[in-house]
Amino acid sequence: MANCFNRLRPVEPSPEARRLLWHVLSVGVVTRDEPERHQAHDKPGAFLFWVSSGKGTLETGDQSLRLGPGPRCWLLDMRQARSYVPDTGCRLVTNGLRFAGPGVEAWLERIGSTGEIGFAQPGDFASIRRAQRRIVELVTRVPNSYEWQVHLLVTQILGVLLAVRQVLSKPAQRTPLAVMRVVDTVHGNPARKWQARELARVAGVSYSRLRAIFKQAEGETLREFLHRVRLDQARLRLGDPRSACKDVAREMEFSSDHEFSHFFRRATGISPSEFRRLTRAQSP
Repeated sequence: MANCFNRLRPVEPSPEARRLLWHVLSVGVVTRDEPERHQAHDKPGAFLFWVSSGKGTLETGDQSLRLGPGPRCWLLDMRQARSYVPDTGCRLVTNGLRFAGPGVEAWLERIGSTGEIGFAQPGDFASIRRAQRRIVELVTRVPNSYEWQVHLLVTQILGVLLAVRQVLSKPAQRTPLAVMRVVDTVHGNPARKWQARELARVAGVSYSRLRAIFKQAEGETLREFLHRVRLDQARLRLGDPRSACKDVAREMEFSSDHEFSHFFRRATGISPSEFRRLTRAQSP
């Protein structure tokens, strides 16, 4: 029996998804009764897969990695040549997704583009498989705004991989009370146009002191934190079809629609109205 790709679904992302979002290029199951070899791709991309049944070998670069079922997966850089070789007399069945998006090279470098990713918590691996199954459903049905939903699911999968690799873990340390006060205050009213000096008064420290300890404790500057919270709030409010763009601008204390549009476009590359058209969830 030759290799079977009947359960692998190729996907053609829209130009907007290719530019802005995590987008899937193919997703599903491949059955191999004989070796399958791939040349290196010119464009960056990633292939996350796991073994449903059978055993074999993954050959990539100067590495030869054993493949087999279990709560583990492999993440490959599509710019590397690779071969999947079933064991003699064994059928190798893999499941997964091939995807790309802004910054994929950095993700591959940080998470690791070769080697096994094991899951100590079974729920982590189950979460990845559920997200992948949902992606299969979306690319099969192709409902309106499905590419945004795919983007969120791929982000969810990457979040699990980040946690497993402990990329974002920090040494145990006590966050200064002044920083905690600022973070809690801003998250308590994220739509407000907070000023750094008024937050220094909330923290009970000088402005220069707040800047120094905030960067040390949070890994980002106070200005970056305020900008990120405000942008997240803008995205959230634009997702509500009941609010016009001008209403969002007013609620978030921008002086004008133009100022809000300039802020949003500079941060995302698109206008608020373009973002709304792209991401608004609609019924199939």
